[in-house]
Amino acid sequence: MTAFLIYELKVALLITAFYACWRLFLASQTCHKQNRMILILSVIASFILPLCRITIHKTVDITGDMDAAQIVSNNTGNDYHAWMLVLVAIFIIGVVLMIARLSLSLHQLNKLKQPSEIHPMSEGHELAVCETASQPFSWWNTVFLNRKDFEEGTSALLTHELGHIRLHHSMDVVLIELFTALQWFNPAMWMLRRDLRTIHEYEADQQVLSHGFNDIQYLNLLVRMAASQGGYSLVNGISNKSTLKKRITMITKTKSNRLQWWRLAYILPIVAISLYTSCATKVDYRNLDKYAITFEVKDGRECLGVKAPVGAFYTWLESGHLAEHGDVKEERGWNTRSYFDLENHVVKLDGKEITKDNIPYVPVESIKEIKFLQGDKPRVIELYTTYVSGFNRTEKYEWPEKYKNASKRWIFFKVEDIATGQPLSGAEVSVEETGHKAFTNSEGWCEMKIALGTIVKATYPGLSSEAYKVEALFGQDLQGYTFWMNKPGVHIYNSIDVKEQPKYEGDADKWFAEHVQLSSADKQEKLYPVTVCAVINEDGSVSGARIRHGIRKSLNDEAVRLVSVMPKWKPAKEKGQAVKCCTFIRVNFDKISEFYTDSIVGESALENTYTSQEEKVLIGAYVRDAKSKTYLNDADVTITNIDGMKLGKPIIQEVSKNSKMYRYVASVPRASQYIIKVSRKGYQPEQRIVTLKKEEKQKLADEIYLQASNAN
Repeated sequence: MTAFLIYELKVALLITAFYACWRLFLASQTCHKQNRMILILSVIASFILPLCRITIHKTVDITGDMDAAQIVSNNTGNDYHAWMLVLVAIFIIGVVLMIARLSLSLHQLNKLKQPSEIHPMSEGHELAVCETASQPFSWWNTVFLNRKDFEEGTSALLTHELGHIRLHHSMDVVLIELFTALQWFNPAMWMLRRDLRTIHEYEADQQVLSHGFNDIQYLNLLVRMAASQGGYSLVNGISNKSTLKKRITMITKTKSNRLQWWRLAYILPIVAISLYTSCATKVDYRNLDKYAITFEVKDGRECLGVKAPVGAFYTWLESGHLAEHGDVKEERGWNTRSYFDLENHVVKLDGKEITKDNIPYVPVESIKEIKFLQGDKPRVIELYTTYVSGFNRTEKYEWPEKYKNASKRWIFFKVEDIATGQPLSGAEVSVEETGHKAFTNSEGWCEMKIALGTIVKATYPGLSSEAYKVEALFGQDLQGYTFWMNKPGVHIYNSIDVKEQPKYEGDADKWFAEHVQLSSADKQEKLYPVTVCAVINEDGSVSGARIRHGIRKSLNDEAVRLVSVMPKWKPAKEKGQAVKCCTFIRVNFDKISEFYTDSIVGESALENTYTSQEEKVLIGAYVRDAKSKTYLNDADVTITNIDGMKLGKPIIQEVSKNSKMYRYVASVPRASQYIIKVSRKGYQPEQRIVTLKKEEKQKLADEIYLQASNAN
C-alpha cells in the first residue's frame, strides 16, 4: 500500500507539471481539438509514466562463501506507522466518495430521462423533452430540452448540444471523472477537469458558428441562457456563468496559427525527467570465488586470477621440461586463487586467449586440467574443461609376480625427434617385463607406473626405437626420461655416448657477443643465460637448434638464431669416424663477453659437456629472506671444498617447488664435504656445510635464510 501511495504522489506531480505547462503555453490558443487531446493524454500519461521503470543492472563482485541472499537485506515487514495507516484510510474514503458522487449523477440522469418525452433524431440520436430541465444539456446520445425551448424550436441550442454528442464529450467526462476519483486530493486535477469542460464548450460553440449562425445573436443567446443556469455535474450544458466570459473571448478571438506546434516541446523534458526518476539500479551479486577466471587489480597491475578445483590435474612445464605435476589438493597450489599480471602472462581457456574484456565466468568445478608453461615471456596458463593430457593414472595395473613387491612410482616420459627436438604425439611407451603401455599426448608426454628394474621402450612409426632401463626411482614423481628418436639408418648420438664430444674451436662467448642482436627492451631488462639443444653434423654444421632451458621469448629466439648461424664445430667422433651428435650450447646473455667453463644448465646438460675425466657432482641450494620467506635470485653464492678452495660459481636456474623459486646449481669435482657461502648487499653473510655420500651424484642443501643487516 505504501508503494501505491508513492505512485499516486508521482502521478499528482506529473499532472501538475503537465497542466502548469499547458496553461503557460497552450491554454490561450484557439486550437481546441488539440488542447482537448493534450489534456486527456497528459492525464493518461501521468498514470502510465510512473509504471515505466528503466532497470540498470549493476554487477558487484564479492568474495567469500556468502551468497547474494545474505548480502541483500530483504525488508518486507508488515509494520506500518500509524500515520501511514491514516493516510491510506483517508485516500480510500476520498476515492469511495468520488465514485459514489459519479454513480449518483448517473442515477439522477437516468431518473430524469424515464418520464421524458422521447423524439428520435437522425444518426441514432434522440431528443428528450423534460419538464424539469432548467436549460438545454446533452448526455451521451441524448439532448435534453425543457418544454419551452422545444416549442420555440431554437435551432442554435439544438446544434450546440448535438455538437457535444458528435464530438463524444460525454466519454471524456466519464474518463476524467474516474481519474479525478483517484486524484481527488490534487488541486491541479480539479483545475484540469474544469478547463476540459470549458474546451468542450469552445468546440460546441464552433459547431454552432460553423453552421452559419450569427455570432452576435448567438452570444446574446448565451447570456440569456446563463441567467437560468442549473443542472447536473456530468452533463454538457450550453451555458455556464463561470466560463461565459472565456467563451465570448474565444469566439471573438483571432484564430491561432496551427503551425505553432513547437509549443508542445514542453512535454519532452517532463517525460525525460519522469523516466529518469523512475530508473532503478538492480545489483547482481557475483561471487568471484565460484569462478575459475577473474579480473582484479593487484598492486597497481591488471591481473587475471586463476583457480582450479580440488582433484583437477595440473602440470608445470619449464621450457618444455616437466617441473611439477599432480592433483590439485585442498587449500594448496591451484586451489587457492593465483594472480598473473597481463603484462607478463597469457591465460587461455580451452585454447582461447582470455583478456580483461572477454572473461568467461566459468565455474571452478568445470575445470578439469590446468597447465603452467614457464620459460618464455609472456608465460602461459592454460585451463581446460576436459582432460587433455591423456595421462592414464586411473588405469589398473596388474603386476607379474616378480614385480609385485618391487619399488614402484608414477613417472613421466617424453618422446622427441632428436634431429628437430619436436615432440612426438602418439608414440608408444611400453614396459617390456610387464606389458604395460601408454601413448604420448600432443606435447609428447605420457605417464606410467614403473617398477624398479624394468626396461621402458619407446617406438614411433618411421623412427628407430629407444630403450631405457629404470635403475633408480627418485623421491619425486617427475620426468623419468626423454626418448630421443632417430630415423632408421641415421643415428644421432648423445654427447655422453661418444668417444670424442663435439667442440667449438674458438671463443663461443666472444663470437656470440660480436653477432648478438638485442632489442632495446631486452637491454633494459636483466639478462640470463639460455641453453640451446642442437645437432652437430658430421661436417661440423649446426642444425635442429631448439630451446632446452629458456627465459623469455625474445632471448630464446635470439639464442636459437645465434646457434643456428654459428661457424662449423669440430664434430663428435665414434670409433674414429665423425658422427652426428646432439649437444647443449649455452648462450651467456648476462655476461656474453666473458668465458665460463660452467656453461650448461641442469644435470644431464652438465654431464654432456664434461671435458675432464674427473667425476663431477651437482651441488645446489635455495636462498630465502629470513623475514619475508621470499626467494632471492640475486645473491652471491660460491662453493668451496673443505679446504677453502673455490670450486666454481653456481648458475641460477629457475625451478618450481609448489611456487616460483630460484635454485643455485654448480658442477664441482667430487668431494666428501663442501662449503656453500652466501652473501647479498644489505644482508648478513651465511654459509652451510654439505656432506656428500659416496653413492650420491647430487646434493641440495637445506634452504639458506639470510638475515637483514639491520635486523634485531
